[in-house]
Amino acid sequence: MKMKKTIFILVVTIPLAAGIIFTGYRSSAHKLKAAQIKILISDRDLNVKQNVANTGAAKPINPEEWITFKNESELKISNHEIRIAELNREIKNQVELSEALYKKKVAYLEQQNKFMKARLAGYEKGPSNWESFKHGFNYDMDVIGEALKDFTADNTK
Repeated sequence: MKMKKTIFILVVTIPLAAGIIFTGYRSSAHKLKAAQIKILISDRDLNVKQNVANTGAAKPINPEEWITFKNESELKISNHEIRIAELNREIKNQVELSEALYKKKVAYLEQQNKFMKARLAGYEKGPSNWESFKHGFNYDMDVIGEALKDFTADNTK
């Protein structure tokens, strides 16, 4: 009888301890990633402010440059949407403890991608400093792209 009790305690406590350790590790990694993104965004904001200060008045935008930029950006956004849809499908097929965390990350990336799409459309309606917009937009698109790459790398570990 004592042996059964000991085995029962081990069967219950080992998975529980592993679950606690696993979720603690994931939340630490998530906090680190969030801090890195905040630093990247603050660096970008500082660079944009410096760029605006250095360029002075807004330069007129070249229509051909705008069309090229818009088409390239729409292609990047479309590629991000495709990758996000793939990640959502992969998450539906997973049965892990971290599924909720992955869903949250993908939802955030999807929200950021939609924001970039709206930002691109909004610039066309009321242009401001082209160089500042272009620099900031490209930087944000690169951050989203890197996050998608990092997510894929994290997902395969």
